[in-house]
Amino acid sequence: MKNKIGFILVKPQIGENIGACARSLKNFGFSKLHIISPKQSWPNNKTKATSVGAYDVIKKAKIYDNTYDAISDFDILVSLSARKRNINKKHISIDQFLKMIKLKTNARFGLMFG
Repeated sequence: MKNKIGFILVKPQIGENIGACARSLKNFGFSKLHIISPKQSWPNNKTKATSVGAYDVIKKAKIYDNTYDAISDFDILVSLSARKRNINKKHISIDQFLKMIKLKTNARFGLMFG
């Protein structure tokens, strides 16, 4: 299941955020990371330092100039937020998301932050 889930960071502002994300991905067995227009030069020393043991995830990360290209590897894209917004988008719970993953066995999921 972990091979069919990737993570997309949209315009991360500081290298430390990318490094921390890579470390979290590796801690949970994930490795696919797409980064759209990072604000700082890429790669940078702060990203590497913050990633601790996940520099392999950083080295494999793909950098994109736009969202369209970054999401092209995925069949289903889920944007994540800590709060509900009043916009014309479907909201799903984590339980609904888990059911979706189980039902769509061949789909590649992208989880987008930012």
